[in-house]
Amino acid sequence: MRLREHGYTILEALCAFAILSVMLVVLYGLGGTTLKMQAASRDADQVGLLAQSKLDELATERTELSGFQIGQFQGTDIRWRLETQDIPQPEGTERDVHLQALRLVLIWPSLRGTNEYSVTSRHIWIEKP
Repeated sequence: MRLREHGYTILEALCAFAILSVMLVVLYGLGGTTLKMQAASRDADQVGLLAQSKLDELATERTELSGFQIGQFQGTDIRWRLETQDIPQPEGTERDVHLQALRLVLIWPSLRGTNEYSVTSRHIWIEKP
């Protein structure tokens, strides 16, 4: 009778490699998902800042905004669309003060098509006689 030699059999080594390869595939998939999430987060940050910038720019306007405007942020592939609607004045308010509802939509391309981000706000302007 021979004594069994110490070490791994081919079957044990193949099982270990199979388990290792499955774990590497899972980790590779997680890495790809993490990169996609980081890119989406970076896009969301940029879009949020651009939306705030556009709203700040509109807040400096002291006149009525037209009903529909479109444009693109310089140096980016992010487009914007502005829709405005007059809000009726309540009884007893000054006729020179006007209020508008704003809807700002930012549109940008992604790997899965196009993304949209929408913000609503108000714009007040005073009509000068």
